[in-house]
Amino acid sequence: MSGPLQGRRVLVTRTRERAAGLVDRLHACGAEAVVVPLIATVVIATPEAIAAEAARLASAQGARWAAFTSATAVRLVMGVVEPAAMAGVRLAAVGDETARALRERGHEPSLVPADASAAGLARALRERGAHGATVWFPAAEGAGPALERALSAAGARVWRQNVYRSEMPAGAPQRLWAALDRPVDAVTLTSGSTARNLLIALEGRALDPAVLIACIGETTARQARAAGLTNVAAAAEPSAEALVGLLRARLGAAQPLP
Repeated sequence: MSGPLQGRRVLVTRTRERAAGLVDRLHACGAEAVVVPLIATVVIATPEAIAAEAARLASAQGARWAAFTSATAVRLVMGVVEPAAMAGVRLAAVGDETARALRERGHEPSLVPADASAAGLARALRERGAHGATVWFPAAEGAGPALERALSAAGARVWRQNVYRSEMPAGAPQRLWAALDRPVDAVTLTSGSTARNLLIALEGRALDPAVLIACIGETTARQARAAGLTNVAAAAEPSAEALVGLLRARLGAAQPLP
């Protein structure tokens, strides 16, 4: 298939299921998508525990919010909680992917801030009047405390429930180096965890400096640079479409690697 990325090899660091939109868009542009998952989800909260927190939120007084900073959290929570249990609860989502995951499950988010980060979500919630509100934050273990701190400082009652953690799949370094037997033009990163796991999987070896590290947003790009990666660029917004747009802008006119 011809296209603006014809002849390019792009390493995708999420599973085919989680990165379907990205892989499909890469193929449509003529690129070869090489899928090597560097992150896997491990569920750490039981369905009963998640349902209990949803019930606790439903019984709270005043404004009630459920704040989601990942599509994974949406899938885990909304796969357990009955829609009726969320009646009267406002839903806040970081980024288009998270908002899309809510809509796919029949829930329209009340708030999707332009700044697709936990800090951006906290600012937007403060502007909506967080004082006195109750906010449930189903989160990834290891996610930063920016959301809870900012909302607590604004007078909200915030409780966090770690519902999953991310880890590198067994055998990922071996699969990565098998994929790198042929040069790649770019590596796509969708979170700080994928950036850190890329460095771990490289096991001290370096990528070619010409390889573009294409990040789904500026937050991921900052984390990639902090992890020691170079030639890092961020998509204009956190979406698969914008990430492919970045690849087209940076790789579409130059010659592919031999």
